[in-house]
Amino acid sequence: MKCSQIKELISRYVDDDLGPDEQEAFTLHIRDCAGCTKELEEIQAIHTLFASADRFEAPHGFATRVVAHLEEREPSRFWGFLAFHRTLLRAAELVLALVVFMVGIISGNVLMADRTSEKQTILANVHSSFSLDLFQATPPGSVGGAYVSLVGAADER
Repeated sequence: MKCSQIKELISRYVDDDLGPDEQEAFTLHIRDCAGCTKELEEIQAIHTLFASADRFEAPHGFATRVVAHLEEREPSRFWGFLAFHRTLLRAAELVLALVVFMVGIISGNVLMADRTSEKQTILANVHSSFSLDLFQATPPGSVGGAYVSLVGAADER
């Protein structure tokens, strides 16, 4: 193995995380290479130092204070820029909705402005089509119509 490959494996060797083939190649290289052996000894010393260090409990509320402090900080340029664009996008959506609404109102008024006589005719036709005078209580092809014609009460409406 090359020294660059061994340097990538040193941390895994210290953590005893190498497979049998990798460990054999690592051990052979370390025996013959003084530079890699020195780097391995330095990493093992650091590992031993951290492993033997005393552990301390964080003060009560430490995590809460850290999170609160992070929230108070000014947002980074990227997040500030993104928040500005979101606001700008929502404002553009609102303006577009208002424009569409106004165009609908204006076009409806323009379309109906010159057609007041047509509009009155249409409304009269609608009213007359729903008038009860058009509906017959006994249509001619029905059983009731046959009964009325037999009895002779067709003229009595």
